[in-house]
Amino acid sequence: MIQFIAILLLAAILYMVQRFIYMKFWARNLEVDIHFEGKEIFEGERGRLVETITNGKRLPLPMIKCKFQTSRNLMFDNSTVNQNTDNYYRNDVFTLGGRERLTRTIAFTAARRGLYNINSAELVGTDMFFTLQTVFMMKLYDEIYVLPRPFNTSEFKNSLQWINGEIKSKCHLIEDPFEFRGIREYQPYDSMKSINWKATARTGELRVNMRDFTSQKVVRIFLNLEDSGVIKRTEAAEAAIKVAAGLVKNFTEEDMEFALYSNGIDVLSKQPIRIKRSRGKNHEQQIYRALARIDLKEECADMAELFKDTVSAGDGTMCDYHISVNSYPEYQKLLESYDNQHLDFLWLYVTSGAELLGISSRIGNRCRPIRSWHTATEIDLDKTESL
Repeated sequence: MIQFIAILLLAAILYMVQRFIYMKFWARNLEVDIHFEGKEIFEGERGRLVETITNGKRLPLPMIKCKFQTSRNLMFDNSTVNQNTDNYYRNDVFTLGGRERLTRTIAFTAARRGLYNINSAELVGTDMFFTLQTVFMMKLYDEIYVLPRPFNTSEFKNSLQWINGEIKSKCHLIEDPFEFRGIREYQPYDSMKSINWKATARTGELRVNMRDFTSQKVVRIFLNLEDSGVIKRTEAAEAAIKVAAGLVKNFTEEDMEFALYSNGIDVLSKQPIRIKRSRGKNHEQQIYRALARIDLKEECADMAELFKDTVSAGDGTMCDYHISVNSYPEYQKLLESYDNQHLDFLWLYVTSGAELLGISSRIGNRCRPIRSWHTATEIDLDKTESL
């Protein structure tokens, strides 16, 4: 009996000692890293999230729960999402020996464009007997851009062919200083900068360089996401953003210079989108990211009021393309102002209907309907390393 009591007493002492040790030391030299593989993907593409837990001490950790949250628009394999919240809550369980690191990779599908992040993790530890729970909050940050997938339907491709034909037939011709065509005699209207001094010295008469002409292709995209309806048509707005991405992709491939203006609100700056004209892949990625950051939950600015001065500042060297999900009178008046200034434009009207109703006769021939459309496993790769 005495021996039994002694064993119980020893067990109680050992239990209390290990409990004290885990309470004091379980979070020491414990590191967590959660990051996305890659910084951007397109809607519908697969991505991967990497969790790494490092136990830098000799004390083994029988169980650690790592809890964090991100957007439910990142659809992790074999997971359930609460439809009543915008967040997805994840709870992963790890077991780590002393001086050990565990890496787990989790696959997901990017369901919708946006800027998504993870900014903290909650770690829950226990003792050897699973009777103790201690919580440790860890700050961290990583983000991923889900870029809008460029619109790509046969109807839209036909519109792009028409758009490219319009641009090429109406683009402004300017002299290209990098295209040499020959040498001719100097004329009174020639610039002194164009004089070829070597040819002048050789002939004894003023000679100037002749340059070829190139097309100045400058495009402005106006994306109007204002919706005057009682029920907001989110899917139509998402389709309009994809149409803008489709134009951006096309203009980049055609090596055109383009700008983007939208009354959609940037989730970071809380301001409407204004990106000045430029060209190339870097400019394309800048606009893709700006489109990804548009927050449709924020009230859009008034398009006609916001960009009427920008529209009126256009000239014959620019081609303007408007994308909208609505055709309210104030917006149509903005488009009619092109006619008053003898400027040209094309209106891509994103709609689910078969016919365009209520369109002013003054701009009806510049309107092209674009039918809206809808967009439409957990893989654990555990790798254990000794430290």
